[in-house]
Amino acid sequence: MVKTNAVNLTITLTSLTVRNFFPGKHRIKFTFLAVSLATVGCSEQRAPDQAALLADSTPVVPAAAPVDSAAINTLTEAETREGWRLLFDGKSTAAFRGYNQPAFPTQGWKAQDGLLVVEAAPGGPKDRLGGDIVTKEQFDNFEFKLDFKLSPGANSGILYLVKETKDPSWHSAPEFQLIDNEVWAKQLDMNKRRTGDAYDMQASVRDAMKPIGEWNEAMIRVKDGQVEHWLNGQKVVAYTLGSPEWKTKVKGSKFAAYPEYGASKKGYLGIQEHGHQLWFRNLKVREI
Repeated sequence: MVKTNAVNLTITLTSLTVRNFFPGKHRIKFTFLAVSLATVGCSEQRAPDQAALLADSTPVVPAAAPVDSAAINTLTEAETREGWRLLFDGKSTAAFRGYNQPAFPTQGWKAQDGLLVVEAAPGGPKDRLGGDIVTKEQFDNFEFKLDFKLSPGANSGILYLVKETKDPSWHSAPEFQLIDNEVWAKQLDMNKRRTGDAYDMQASVRDAMKPIGEWNEAMIRVKDGQVEHWLNGQKVVAYTLGSPEWKTKVKGSKFAAYPEYGASKKGYLGIQEHGHQLWFRNLKVREI
């Protein structure tokens, strides 16, 4: 609501004859216009009613500011104070290894030009090269954030609470979906399969993804079973591991056949190799 009080204007017109302004017989007559503004009220603007915004229990926060190229793969002073640490410095992949492998993959993944790159496989998803990667360290209560950029048609995911078994990583790990929404929507039902979604479990409450070819920021927060997905500064998914609602969703998903899915309270962080090219930077984690 905008509320405005009245404003009165008083205008006074004064005629003044000025003599002998110039030598001789010339007389110049000037008219001066005096305007006085008497304000008996002021304009008052009230902030819009926030009820509609607050009706959504998922808060919206300002999107992250563009990343300064000089600050890529580094920690700010504030992040250092808050306990963040780098998992990738632009050169070394020492914090990661292949899923069910002792070392980092020798193909399919590389550090190049300050970025962690998963390469496109010649034959696409059916011809994967290096497989998924996971951190060497396990986490239970944490925040994990990174910047990602998709190539056209890309499909991948960020995995968390990964448990290593003889089965693929996604049989146990919940996933923050990374995908070219527009391309894949022409081929598949994208419900619960768009970027930011908890893959095949819960759809995002809003589409916060930037266009393909631009950098996006993802953040995953897990605290005592409470899980949040954040995309470009907006919380898009929230759920509770092991809750009745969550168990119902598992039964209605592709994960119903996998008893290890979401069962670990502590696990590895990972990134899928799905045969498509993606770029990552600013991989950071902190325990909470």
